[in-house]
Amino acid sequence: MKAEKRVSIVDQIPSATQMPEQALPSGVGVEREGWSRRRVLGLATGAAVATGLGVLDLLPWSKPRIALAGAYAAWNDCHGFATASQVCVPASALYSSNNCSGSWHRNDGGSGTCYNFRYIHYADTCAGNNAWKWYGGSTSPLRRKCSDGHYEYHDCGGGNVNRFSICRTAI
Repeated sequence: MKAEKRVSIVDQIPSATQMPEQALPSGVGVEREGWSRRRVLGLATGAAVATGLGVLDLLPWSKPRIALAGAYAAWNDCHGFATASQVCVPASALYSSNNCSGSWHRNDGGSGTCYNFRYIHYADTCAGNNAWKWYGGSTSPLRRKCSDGHYEYHDCGGGNVNRFSICRTAI
């Protein structure tokens, strides 16, 4: 019987500096030829997102909105557009804080399922200006600016408003 050679456990640990005999190369880090599945899916997803955003940009609500108010000139006096007892004339105008954007008449619109509305400011209805200022005379501490415009509203129930409107704000 032949004596077998005993190998120490330490001798069985592979070397960090020498390649083992009959070692096969690893597939880790090897670049493959052609496009990988991950790259193709990434490009397809990017193209779909870009196309979707482009389509959304074509929709009406993605357009920039018109400015809510115009910065027009105002008379520094009533200029014939107010009486001693009435802040702004005519009395038949629609006076509402909804007509205002800041201290000027709104210039925008909107719509919903069964309604639409539009505010329009007038640039020069007050003898060449959009607004006038009222200081209340000697009996009133009120100071107001009145900016002219128009208001329209329509709904499916037959509700319609179409009238001259004034944005009246304190100054």
